[in-house]
Amino acid sequence: ALVTLLLGMAAALPVQAVEEEFPTYTGDEFKAMYDYAVAKTLPNLAPPSGRLPITGDAELDGRIWGIATTRGYVLRPVAGPDLGSADGVPMQPQAAAAWLELKEAARVAGHGFVVSSAYRSPESQRTQFISKLRGPTDEEIDAALSWYSIPGTSKHHSGYALDFRYADGTFGEFRDTPDYAWLAADNFYNAKRFGFIPSYPDDVTAQGPNPEPWEFVWVGADLIECGMPCVDAVTGPKARHPGGVTPADFGLDRNARRKHWRRFPVTR
Repeated sequence: ALVTLLLGMAAALPVQAVEEEFPTYTGDEFKAMYDYAVAKTLPNLAPPSGRLPITGDAELDGRIWGIATTRGYVLRPVAGPDLGSADGVPMQPQAAAAWLELKEAARVAGHGFVVSSAYRSPESQRTQFISKLRGPTDEEIDAALSWYSIPGTSKHHSGYALDFRYADGTFGEFRDTPDYAWLAADNFYNAKRFGFIPSYPDDVTAQGPNPEPWEFVWVGADLIECGMPCVDAVTGPKARHPGGVTPADFGLDRNARRKHWRRFPVTR
């Protein structure tokens, strides 16, 4: 009778949802995943238009671009016209929907960080950079580039990059908050399950600015789940149309290959 009672009680318990499992990524892999996403999978993006003027002084602009390139800054795509918004902040519709879900999960977990900026135009980026540039020396240029992108190189141009901050705090303090700890735990599990990854992780060299723990980029949970085999399959030296791919070419098993081509058809 006791066994029957226990079995009945177990049957009445709600079935626990199975948590998603995501691969663990290095900083370089997070960087490669974002570069792949904006090039191949994310909609409503226009390609970069080339180097933009910064100060109006051609010689100074050339030195700024040279130092920026050495630091790892690259030209970035710019959002198209179909932007959405969330909490009054312009961003891509997919990022907006994911942010609202992430925000709700964070609130349930007792956290209160907010999104303070997302889409930023190249002209707005130019204004911001100029306001932080303290002088024309290489040292002063590098100091500004440590934290601020020049126009045309910001991930914010895409509308898929979001800056988080504690509701009553600053960007610089975000790393030391329980909110960031919640996002970053287990290789950023709570960010990844809503499609976000760190924008400028700690363990990447020559990525442009210094690590920015407050900035996250949305690439979609499907790509994060599929992992680097999906990225490598279309960016490696043997990349070609999916009709000709074989598991031996890219080291993908059949399930991973099917998952990739279903979600991310290649248009090369």
